[in-house]
Amino acid sequence: MLTINNQSDYALVLVSNLMGKDNYVSLSNLVEETNLPQRFLARIAAQLVKKEVLISREGKVGGYKLSKKFQNMSLYKFLAIFEGDLLFAKCLDENYDCRFEDICTHKGIMKNKINRILEKNLDAIKVVNLFKK
Repeated sequence: MLTINNQSDYALVLVSNLMGKDNYVSLSNLVEETNLPQRFLARIAAQLVKKEVLISREGKVGGYKLSKKFQNMSLYKFLAIFEGDLLFAKCLDENYDCRFEDICTHKGIMKNKINRILEKNLDAIKVVNLFKK
């Protein structure tokens, strides 16, 4: 089963909460509105700032808001921030040592077809469109 980790999940909650807000939103307000753990949310927000998804400002009127880069970001690129390479099967990871590699007949199909389909489809979805009603 293909699943995303908590960081990716919480990052989606964070950006959805910032959608439509022009002003900076403080971390304490984000914690209150999302009920996410403050330390974990702070680390996620810091990573999103580093990747230029969020803009941060310190001080009394500081906080976080969405960057212009976010408006065109694909779901694939967004999830890759916390997931790394998005792989359909663990055997597609170059560092994975599969004990069945000598007899495997489906790795090529997984790598050349299914994983490319997954990447292409996730890359076609803009994160911002996930939250439009």
